[in-house]
Amino acid sequence: MSLTDSIPNNVDLGSDRKLLRALEKWQPDFLSWWRDMGPEGFQEDQIWLRTAISVHAGGWANYDYVKMPDY
Repeated sequence: MSLTDSIPNNVDLGSDRKLLRALEKWQPDFLSWWRDMGPEGFQEDQIWLRTAISVHAGGWANYDYVKMPDY
């Protein structure tokens, strides 16, 4: 369980640095794409995504709703 990586995870991303770097690059690029190509005016809408908001050392995740684009 890694809580200190830039992407906290319980699947040992730290052992695959190439994948971790790819995910670290993908996330901001996705947000940029979503702002450019996403639904017109979505920033003003209440769009919520259900996702893991934290992961505990035992591997359990807490889920909640996160507003786009905070996701």
